[in-house]
Amino acid sequence: MTGDGASRTALVAALMRAVHRRTARPPLVDDPWAARLVSAEEQAELARRILDAATPDVHARLAALDDVDAILDATLPRHPTYGGVVLRSRVAEDALADAVARGAGQYVLVGAGFDSFCVRQPGFARGLAIFEIDHPATQAAKRERLAACDADVPANVRFVAADLAREPLAAVLGRCGFSATVPAFFSWLGVTIYLPRDANLATLRGVATAAAGGSELVFTYTDQRVLDARPPALEAQRARLAAAGEPWVSGFDPTTLARELAAVGLFLVEDLGPRELAARWCAGRSDGLTPGRIGHVARARVPR
Repeated sequence: MTGDGASRTALVAALMRAVHRRTARPPLVDDPWAARLVSAEEQAELARRILDAATPDVHARLAALDDVDAILDATLPRHPTYGGVVLRSRVAEDALADAVARGAGQYVLVGAGFDSFCVRQPGFARGLAIFEIDHPATQAAKRERLAACDADVPANVRFVAADLAREPLAAVLGRCGFSATVPAFFSWLGVTIYLPRDANLATLRGVATAAAGGSELVFTYTDQRVLDARPPALEAQRARLAAAGEPWVSGFDPTTLARELAAVGLFLVEDLGPRELAARWCAGRSDGLTPGRIGHVARARVPR
């Protein structure tokens, strides 16, 4: 967590989207708000941490840039989670557009973080009821930043503060004006790895029990087999996040995911692992964008 209680990983994810917009041609996600929602002080602090962790030769090269944006642009695309952050947003928003075309009337962002969809809504989203559900501290920080940017948050957006570790998703949806009869689309991105298995299953069950038949969910997860193997290449990153108060906790096994989703009332539509994500979105690109090695983006549906 940062000093104001906002999730550090949510802030870094926003900066990754900002860097992608500045450096990728073409960008898979065009997010003009991402950099504005992270303060200049937070961006400078991340650049300092990158410099502190760099080898002497890399430190000298980066320090010579003498510009925070330039340092972030030179380094964040090489971070192992960068491609996954970009790709998960593109997959989710494409799936949302398809769901709206099929009649979805609600969009629920579970663990919304610093996602800026609420203020960059494309035309197809204007008729949606949009619910942003997030931890009270992170959501309060985001709303303060939106206000500081003079952002015009449309009237179809509802901010719902909730600690899903203490309040079930179905209960949260029941108190915020969500309709159980209107098909909905849910996104749940970059969250499951930080929650225990029981909490993840409870949230999936909440979608299945609270949403109308035909509703869909896109969520990300990490391959549990890789977490269990604890490869050295990932252990340093894991240790850094644990020290920052956001440890990796659990994942899913892709070989049993369909069965686990069925047990909580959901049908697996597709599971995009690194190979599938790379083939669909990264082939032929000149910027070296890759999805990483352990992240999946899954799409599930509530049976009719």
